[in-house]
Amino acid sequence: MAENSIKEYKTDSLALCPYLEMHGLKYLRCEPSIGKNDKPVVCFIFEDARGVGKDLELDFVRSSEKRYRDLLFFFRNEIEKLKRKVDKLNLEESRKNDDRYNT
Repeated sequence: MAENSIKEYKTDSLALCPYLEMHGLKYLRCEPSIGKNDKPVVCFIFEDARGVGKDLELDFVRSSEKRYRDLLFFFRNEIEKLKRKVDKLNLEESRKNDDRYNT
């Protein structure tokens, strides 16, 4: 009798997971793992019967979905930078009006 083993594809890239699922890989489970620089990561495991996980990962890197995600993070960071700038100005303004900071 032949052993019935399921081919699996593993990744610690959260951004890649929805892409894999959308392109036919079935999510099985996640487990703790060790990533780069011995840093703890979560490893997501997908059923990959056709062995296309690595190809899908490469497709994702070149995809419009990844470009969209990267741009979303860029614009979110722009908002955060502006927020920090406004917070700093507000703090400086409040210190101007506080006797504890004026000598």
